[in-house]
Amino acid sequence: MAEAVGALILTAAGVEGATALTTTIVGTVAITAASVGLSLGANALLAKQTTSDERQNGQLTTRQPTPSRRRNYGRMKVGGATIFSEVEEVLGIVTLFRLVAINEGEIDAFEQFWLDDNYVLLSGATSGLVLGAYMVGAASFAAMDSRVGLPTETDYGILTTNFPSIWGADYRGDGIASVLLETGQPTNFDNFTTAYPGGTPPNPRVVARFVKVWDPRDGGHDKDDPSTWTWTDNPVLIALDFHRHADGLGLAVLDSTLLTVAALAEWSAAATICEETVGGIARYRCGGGYSIAEDAPADVLASILATCDGQTYLRGDGGLGIRVGKTVSPSITLTDDHILGYSDLKKGDNVFLACNEVTAKYTSPDHDYQVVDADPWRDEADITDRGQVLTKAISLPWVQNHSQARRLMKIAHARFNPEWSGTIITDMAGLALLNERYVHLTISEVDVDGSALNLIDGDFEILPDSIDVSIGETGITCRIGVSSIDQNAYDWNEGTEAGGPPAIPSDE
Repeated sequence: MAEAVGALILTAAGVEGATALTTTIVGTVAITAASVGLSLGANALLAKQTTSDERQNGQLTTRQPTPSRRRNYGRMKVGGATIFSEVEEVLGIVTLFRLVAINEGEIDAFEQFWLDDNYVLLSGATSGLVLGAYMVGAASFAAMDSRVGLPTETDYGILTTNFPSIWGADYRGDGIASVLLETGQPTNFDNFTTAYPGGTPPNPRVVARFVKVWDPRDGGHDKDDPSTWTWTDNPVLIALDFHRHADGLGLAVLDSTLLTVAALAEWSAAATICEETVGGIARYRCGGGYSIAEDAPADVLASILATCDGQTYLRGDGGLGIRVGKTVSPSITLTDDHILGYSDLKKGDNVFLACNEVTAKYTSPDHDYQVVDADPWRDEADITDRGQVLTKAISLPWVQNHSQARRLMKIAHARFNPEWSGTIITDMAGLALLNERYVHLTISEVDVDGSALNLIDGDFEILPDSIDVSIGETGITCRIGVSSIDQNAYDWNEGTEAGGPPAIPSDE
């Protein structure tokens, strides 16, 4: 067939066609309970994101000898890894069959099909001839089929029929969502660029609702039976799945230890906070994907938690807790009666740490699910007073709404500019803060006339990983890092604070 293939053939060099779907790529992350603690997700909003936004975007359709598996959450637009690419003549038409793995694990549903930058309609809901594009006259030269990745999938019969020596009926792709693209070469080669204006057969992409997850609030969900789970873009539920899933942190084996009754109550409450309406949309939503072999789990978790100003932490009862951003009045107040001292406690900002402009990048569905710049959050009064712009950047690749990004930028700005910050030393009363995010502090000093002056009287955020407990001759002491937080940072006025998203490019 070599003399007939011509410009249509894209080589399949390096692609393990017949065995790719049945090959298991070993890459599950092993992690012990001791390392679950505060550090993985705590204060994720300000954490350094070392995972590439471009790699997380996942829209490229790739060719690799051993492609990395990808897992996606929420709603995304993605390409995938080519796992089969062969040419055969079908009904007199030389046809390229290209099978692309879209997601590791069953997905909820395909919503849109794209070929290169063209949104295409199919003659069927999720399969069939491409209509209105890649045509010569009334003849379509492109067709697509898809599988959501059921635990026991249906094979692509057309591959078995046309490539019986290398593709068997048992090559179903169980648990792998996939798309099969067929592109034919017009018999009159002069029509090739009519069928394919780009000069080559297109690459497939899809918009889909990706993996389903367990919701502990839903009595119909069984945490050990994925068939009972449903799709969501709730970042808390996505973070819970990432903790438990074998392709995430793999901690489901520790459910009895980490998911205590109190811990699960926290996860449920935090998930409900995410679904509250703020500015006409859910307070926090999430969508993104990761390479199982290439992306560091801590970075993936940080990206998820950054969408909801989230922290995961090890509770006093040994369970894994979570907190998300919302105005919360501290339930505990510490005064001079329990504060033994303080160190590095400073008031005001530092020119090397202060910030009067926060910039951020987020993923915009209106811009083809590409990472774009949000409208910067600026403190114009401070910029005027200082005569300079002090900028700090945060990365929000799993945020898909401009208003949500702006809310998170406002919170970040408040954190970058605490009125007070430092370390307090307390007696054993500090142990009560192990499960808390905020504390109210009242610290006073004695004036020369013996009267007490309030030095500090306000709400503080407890810094992640900062509680250090020691036992000495005088009893238990706790060293706790704190930073004042203006709870007004969580207030929101959509009309005056949402800013303007980047312009949508014109089709013209």
